[in-house]
Amino acid sequence: MAWASTPVYVDETQRSIVPPADAERLADRVDGHSPATYIAVVPATALSDQPGDDNDARGAAFLDAVAEAGGPDGVYLVVFGGAATYGSSNGVSAPVTEALATAVERNTRSQQVAILDDALTELGVSGAPEDSGGAGWVLPLVIAVVVVAVAAGGLLWWQRRRAGDGSEGPAMYRPSFDVLDDEADSLAERQELAREDVTRFGEELDAADIAVADPAVAADVQAAMDAYAEAGAAVDDEPDDHMLRAIRSTVEYGRWRLASARARLAGRPLPARRADCFFDQRHGVSVTDWMYSPPGGRAREIPVCAACRDRLAGAAR
Repeated sequence: MAWASTPVYVDETQRSIVPPADAERLADRVDGHSPATYIAVVPATALSDQPGDDNDARGAAFLDAVAEAGGPDGVYLVVFGGAATYGSSNGVSAPVTEALATAVERNTRSQQVAILDDALTELGVSGAPEDSGGAGWVLPLVIAVVVVAVAAGGLLWWQRRRAGDGSEGPAMYRPSFDVLDDEADSLAERQELAREDVTRFGEELDAADIAVADPAVAADVQAAMDAYAEAGAAVDDEPDDHMLRAIRSTVEYGRWRLASARARLAGRPLPARRADCFFDQRHGVSVTDWMYSPPGGRAREIPVCAACRDRLAGAAR
């Protein structure tokens, strides 16, 4: 069993997803907890190799195989290359599915450490980072949200429609930020933006042409391809806001893994797990946040790439 010496196992190819320091901290957090809790971070191929018609079925098959192999009683949380996270309980009663659903809703797909921490908090495991007795939020609440596409030399705001009675909930394609009250759009428009973004991501993968002799680079590329396949399979389904946010999170994660592969090949530090550039996802992973006011809108903090940061800084001088 991978958990013979520690309750947290991280495959050596997945240490960019859950770094050793975080793995050690998570192990300390679950050590001695009842019921016993086990965490594994494995390549995305460990999910795709399982039988089943979709990732939910394949995740269940993987966890069933763990139980059948003699896994000890307890709670299991498994991260598959950052592409998906599943959990189950073996021989104990625990609301694992509900805890993971809450944690995934609070974080983007690239924030796997935060997802694990939040899930543990929902399961009653103490020791969350910056624990203040709350619901397990790991990252500060970000003020902002709208996605901007550059078209015809101008900015097209991706907005949310506000129902007159306030009954329509947050519905942004982009999942990483809160919605401000100066935003409005339709579900069909958000689905079209999602479809265009998935198509662009596929084109980026085709154009990348990255050598995969290095196992770490190969793992990054495989994870990016898995993310594209998952998003592509979902984007033409009957849309709802939860599904569109999940697709956006999947594409964002895939772009980060592609950027990580490029960084490894170039001998550069791995990029931070951040949102894509607010102004155009094709600019890549953002490098910082910037206060920005859209025409006629309220100021909000947005993630920007290096080029857009320099452009905004020049305009502010």
